Amino acid sequence: MAHYLPILSSFILVFSFLPLLNKIRKNRSVSGLSLLMMTFGLAQSLYFITYNIFFERYYIALPFIVTGVLSGLILYFFARFNAAKRERVQLVTMLGFSLLPFSLLLNSSLDTATVLSALTYVGLVMSSVRVMPQTYKTLRTGNVSNLSARYFSLQFIAGICGLVVELTTVAPSTAHLLMFIMLLLTNAVQFGCMQYYRMRPVMA
Repeated sequence: MAHYLPILSSFILVFSFLPLLNKIRKNRSVSGLSLLMMTFGLAQSLYFITYNIFFERYYIALPFIVTGVLSGLILYFFARFNAAKRERVQLVTMLGFSLLPFSLLLNSSLDTATVLSALTYVGLVMSSVRVMPQTYKTLRTGNVSNLSARYFSLQFIAGICGLVVELTTVAPSTAHLLMFIMLLLTNAVQFGCMQYYRMRPVMA
């Protein structure tokens, strides 16, 4: 069963991104969406993909591959629809800074397995704070026009699948466990914020 859950989680992640991607494509805008969230989403996915492939946990790498590709697609839409030259430079700078810890792998004196295990905690930090810039932006602007409630709710469900898979592995990764827990908490908070701003005009 644990081998099928990452596949199920991958499909859930695809369906979580589809409404968001459709809104961005239709509106030709990423307004209301935190690019820092997507940048961290791409970066943390790369950390966990590298770790899981190195330790031959291929099926667990699947959801991270999906998240990384789709987060990268949203960043592409940003560069295509919204970004001025200065903003493109800022985006590349953010990505470069987020992936800078990978340079530790160039140090031949360091054990690769140890470095990759440490890098998962960098991914954990990014995953833990990934949705927070979006929540801050939502609270500050009240703009939910390009956001999708299904994105955050399905991300929550995918997080449950990932947590179950990690708990059933022979040697669970502490970084993975904490990452999935933070994924659940932050997506639940963001979903609640969106529902509040969508209901507020009706309540008023």
